[in-house]
Amino acid sequence: MAGDYTHFPAPDNPLSFQLNLPAQPSSSTFQLNLPAQHQEDNKPLQNDLHQIEQRVLELYQEAERFFQKSFKRPYIRLDLTGATAGQAWIEKHQLRFNKVLLQENREHFIQQTVAHEVAHLLAYDLFGPRIRAHGREWQGIMIKVFRLPADRCHSYDTGRSSRKQWLYQCHCKGREIALSTVRHNRSQRGTIYLCTTCRGPLTYAGKAQATIN
Repeated sequence: MAGDYTHFPAPDNPLSFQLNLPAQPSSSTFQLNLPAQHQEDNKPLQNDLHQIEQRVLELYQEAERFFQKSFKRPYIRLDLTGATAGQAWIEKHQLRFNKVLLQENREHFIQQTVAHEVAHLLAYDLFGPRIRAHGREWQGIMIKVFRLPADRCHSYDTGRSSRKQWLYQCHCKGREIALSTVRHNRSQRGTIYLCTTCRGPLTYAGKAQATIN
């Protein structure tokens, strides 16, 4: 099932782990803000965060060489769930990622998804807050700076990461968007949801089939 990348903020999660990248790149180890009693139990999570932080550092260094200027480094969080793979939180200068989708699609996720979200932060830093989320500024960074396709959506299987059961369609060709039961019920009562890409209204297409793992 196709899912979203998005730059829109979500409610803060006080239980999420955070990783602070220093303003100046260095070869030293970054500090993981994990509770001491969970250090041993969360080694896989730390490894996932370490991979993402290294990729983020690499991307920022590429951008700094290209634009010949320095950029503030973001906080990184691995606390997204559902069908959303990554999220650039512009107001707080944070990056959020989906742990399950990372673990199931590691190579592509590290290469493409992380770059997608970093490009959002860089585009807003360079061109201001009035640009379109996936406009020419963001596309230019993806293609010219990172040398990657400017894909707006991912095609990861979200069966394990998402509990959303209700499929909706928009004007995007071949795209299905899964809504939670709460949003589905609101839609059936008259609430209109819009696609973040085409801005078209979502129409109910049917219930998602359960995924057997």
